[in-house]
Amino acid sequence: MANTLETNRFFEFGPYRLDRHALVLLRDGAIVPLTPKVFDTLMVLVEHRGSVVSKDELLHSVWPDSFVEESNLSQNISVLRKALGQSGDQLTYIETAPKRGYRFVAEVKVSLVLPNSLKTDVAIAPAEPPLAAVQTQPTSHFRRRAAAVVGTTVFLCAMGFWYYHHRGTGVAGVNSIAVLPLKNLSGSPQQDYFADGITELLTAELSKALPVRVISRTSAARYRDTDKPLPVIARELNVDAVLEGSVIRSGNRLRVTAQLIQARSDRHLWAETYDRDLVDVMTLQIEIARAVAHEIGAEGMTGGQRRRVVVNPDAFEAYFRAQYYLDQRTGPEISKAISWYEKAIESDPAYAPAYSGLADCYNQLGTVMIGDRLPAETRKLAIAAASRALEIDPELAQAHAAVAYSNLYNWNWDRAEKGFERAVALNPNYAPGHLWFSHYLAARGQFDRALQEVRLASDLDPLSPIIQTQIGWILVYAHRIPEGVAQYRKVLEQNSEYQWAQWQLGIGLMFLHDDDAAIQIFQKAIRDGDRNPSILGTLGMAYGLAGRRNEAQDILNELLALSRTRYISPHSILHVYIGLGDRDKAFEWMDKSYQERTNGMAWLAVWPGFDSIRDDPRFDMYLRKIGLK
Repeated sequence: MANTLETNRFFEFGPYRLDRHALVLLRDGAIVPLTPKVFDTLMVLVEHRGSVVSKDELLHSVWPDSFVEESNLSQNISVLRKALGQSGDQLTYIETAPKRGYRFVAEVKVSLVLPNSLKTDVAIAPAEPPLAAVQTQPTSHFRRRAAAVVGTTVFLCAMGFWYYHHRGTGVAGVNSIAVLPLKNLSGSPQQDYFADGITELLTAELSKALPVRVISRTSAARYRDTDKPLPVIARELNVDAVLEGSVIRSGNRLRVTAQLIQARSDRHLWAETYDRDLVDVMTLQIEIARAVAHEIGAEGMTGGQRRRVVVNPDAFEAYFRAQYYLDQRTGPEISKAISWYEKAIESDPAYAPAYSGLADCYNQLGTVMIGDRLPAETRKLAIAAASRALEIDPELAQAHAAVAYSNLYNWNWDRAEKGFERAVALNPNYAPGHLWFSHYLAARGQFDRALQEVRLASDLDPLSPIIQTQIGWILVYAHRIPEGVAQYRKVLEQNSEYQWAQWQLGIGLMFLHDDDAAIQIFQKAIRDGDRNPSILGTLGMAYGLAGRRNEAQDILNELLALSRTRYISPHSILHVYIGLGDRDKAFEWMDKSYQERTNGMAWLAVWPGFDSIRDDPRFDMYLRKIGLK
């Protein structure tokens, strides 16, 4: 009986449909999350439905070549009963045969095809080729496959099991996709970073491979563990389709299951399961991207044949951890990220993304918001790391953008422009590339193009508070200050504690001469941000402009004292002197900023805060020195 049953793909019982090729159980079309071993237990019982399957046979079938306690089997049965909505008094599906084993007692319908009600314009997805060698008996093949993944499985489970269009026709109207956070089904929250890392890789691969808009993972991450319907998520992200999945990891093996869903109709367009070694995860992303490209009619856009990319598992894991810390965007967390990127490089010196991530860390350390180290020094480290990434992978968009970012703040204007153009050409879906390109354009006074680029970044990452704030930032630099202030307020309506928007709102209000409101905003941002030196500098400037000179002097004294024990950007002290109206001291600290190549110098030509000293010949001299005149 088992051999006959194994020729069939679908098993239907009650409201459930079990797809033995895709390794998924669905209830009324929705996925029932099951771990691989629980699924295998169900599969064996359904194959032998109506007959008692002994505990020994179940243990041998589900855990071949491994010794496990009988309690593992009992736990699997308990999980299955709960998943199937079965209580102890209503043995609807699984019956216990005392001292013998278990029997699947529900009526089961088996078929190779979908029900007639679903057959119109439907093609069934082919099964994923098995990892283990093909066996002559199908049941033996299934058990061999279970053995191949025993103890080492990552299960990305978010899939459907049928197509709604013939293969090869593509899906009309799919011009944008979001990859939702892949669920971590490993049972350990400590593996969340790994699921996030797989999500990032898949998003990055789709961004490069598809001629459609792919939403940044930072916006998609807002929907982790959400109960919102997919059409609502798609509407909020403004996408036509969604790719979702889940992860279970065991050792260095992966099981990846993914499904593509058309957003408006909530229809499952494609689904597949992949069992791979962790070293093949990069190649796996390419396979999934090609499958999605096929479904949306973009097969020619995935780069043709690409060689198998093997990843050192230790490097891969360290990279994921580093990305998690980099996303926090604070000085201490970026230092942790650097440590993990270095571990990734130590494990695999030819792993280009780790060098690119390291470059991003060094670039961030030189920003005015973090400002932990001398920018001229961190920028050298950033260029070295990104250049090494490009030696390994000349088409890595992130690395081109990182080098261009360093060149922007080193005032290498031509190289910065070419670098950003190259980055966005290689990956038009790389939101930071558009964002940083808008920085370059704004610094050069090209505000229309700058707003176009920052809004492209916003389209790709619509829920990013950083990008939404920087739309206002560029509006203010374009002297469209009321519009910029309105944008900052809009960001704070969504995230009232977001410090970057608080700070920039205070600056905008200061430029509108609403000194009291600006000072209140700065004071709140300082309380929330552990007295950030850059915010302190603008608070001192606001005190000075408001005529509160004693309070401005207190801020100045605090910054000067801090500068004797740690790195403080000269720009912070420069701001206070502008507020106090001390031009000589202001230009003394501007020269320090020039010598240290602080990021703020790139904005010399456009920042409204310099308007009160623009008529001084010394200001014109610095514009010429850095190539802005």
